[in-house]
Amino acid sequence: MDRLSSTVVERLRAARLELGLSQADIADRIGTTQSAIARLESGHSDPRLSTLERYARAVGVEHAFEAGRTTAPTLERTADEVRASLKAGEAGEALRHVIQFLDDIDGVDRAAVRQSVRVEPDGTGDERWDALLAGIAEYASRRAGLSTPGWASAPGRFLRKFWFVVEELMGRPMPGLAALSAGSASPELASRGVFLDRASLESV
Repeated sequence: MDRLSSTVVERLRAARLELGLSQADIADRIGTTQSAIARLESGHSDPRLSTLERYARAVGVEHAFEAGRTTAPTLERTADEVRASLKAGEAGEALRHVIQFLDDIDGVDRAAVRQSVRVEPDGTGDERWDALLAGIAEYASRRAGLSTPGWASAPGRFLRKFWFVVEELMGRPMPGLAALSAGSASPELASRGVFLDRASLESV
């Protein structure tokens, strides 16, 4: 665990104790196990940024946490936002988070793009969106002249059945729009069985 993460974890643990919460309480709130929280607090694990953010929300210290870390966009954080939107039944909002990620990294240097897609995000709970995020990682990398991160090419990031995103957003079959998206989808998404017209990736 690096020094910044260690400092953040110390803050989170102190906030937990001040609130009188156990490690099990935190685990229940953020969807993990008590043993995982114990490893995190003891410094025996290298926590994902998304885990630290969930812990921070659970103990109400988001602002203190925000002040201690970079605000650079990451696909890992985007996946967390997508997961929350899908859980709320908001597929359109989930897509807006993806498009916002692309907008946020537009024009940044190659090192920043590499950093933004380097870490494999946690699953969203829907294999279709997991495949879409892998396609976004490849799409963003290609635009920056970078190679695709290894995690994005894992077998689980490719769909066995085609998914037309517009039908998901509309909540019903849309043959005409589905055909349009099939003809104009980026190859990085289409190769994964995800069809979303390229123009949708270029505006928020």
